[in-house]
Amino acid sequence: MVAMGATPEREHWSTADVEQRHALAYWIDTVCKSFLEIDIDSSERDRFTARLDQSPFGPATFHLVEASRQAIRRTPARISHSQYDGYVLLNLRAGRLRFQQHGRDSCVETGDSVLVDCGAPYQLECLEATRSVTLRYASDWLRNWVPEPQSLAGRPFRGGHGWGGALCAALANLDTDCQQELALPEGVVAEQIAALLALAAGPDAQALRASHKILNRIRRTIRDRCHEAGLSPAMVAGEHRISTRYLHHLFAQSKTTFGSELMRMRLACGHRLLSDSRYSGLTVSEVAVRCGFLEPSHFARRFRKAYGAGPVEFRKNPSNQAGAVSSLS
Repeated sequence: MVAMGATPEREHWSTADVEQRHALAYWIDTVCKSFLEIDIDSSERDRFTARLDQSPFGPATFHLVEASRQAIRRTPARISHSQYDGYVLLNLRAGRLRFQQHGRDSCVETGDSVLVDCGAPYQLECLEATRSVTLRYASDWLRNWVPEPQSLAGRPFRGGHGWGGALCAALANLDTDCQQELALPEGVVAEQIAALLALAAGPDAQALRASHKILNRIRRTIRDRCHEAGLSPAMVAGEHRISTRYLHHLFAQSKTTFGSELMRMRLACGHRLLSDSRYSGLTVSEVAVRCGFLEPSHFARRFRKAYGAGPVEFRKNPSNQAGAVSSLS
């Protein structure tokens, strides 16, 4: 624990330290080595600027991040090569961003906070230049405050509203460019913020029953294998050593079906590919096949129903389209 009044040395990285033409590459390398293994792209490559400050904060790690508009992805490949699978509690100090994880699609405005599960894939799009403060917690430590942190990932906490507002206000007080001396040890402050997160989560954020844990594992399997056109309930049930009947029962308890979950994840895969300029060389038909659809026309119909625009229209201007699958049957 940090002694009262003591401040650990803050590390600092900035694109101002390199030539402009190397700024984005430097930022990607810096973030992946110092913060988290992620993929980053930006529509402002020729004028990209960013900075990262980092310091220990009791049981957590503190970060102050500023960056130009950027698109961030935490992919299964990155996760498999990562040594960190904890949680990042982010408070947006300036700008707007869009965050997608665990089937949740959230717009985060200035002053809001969101919990990021680093052990699961996610997409984060900074719609403009942003500034944020984050605390990174180890999974086992955070579970002592919140039984199932992943149940909160992707759910925004709004500034100025109830305990979520108190959480956001506490994080906002960490937004400083200078070494800040606190009246309490930083470990105590980190614990107080975790307690506010638990209060903001509410009494319903309880440890999952065994059946819920199995269902979460099944959903991860569907997400990882949704590109397989022939994926069936029997195949997934067999992988988890349960009966097909019990698999359908688990989904029914959550008021959904295997088919709905599979469709949602296939469409989310299509949304990602159509949003990513690296895949612009693929035709819509090829995207459909990569997402597990046998018929491109079926993919186009379902995509339009889910996102309000057909694949071709969406690809032309993805930033203006809705990002959530609202209802699948």
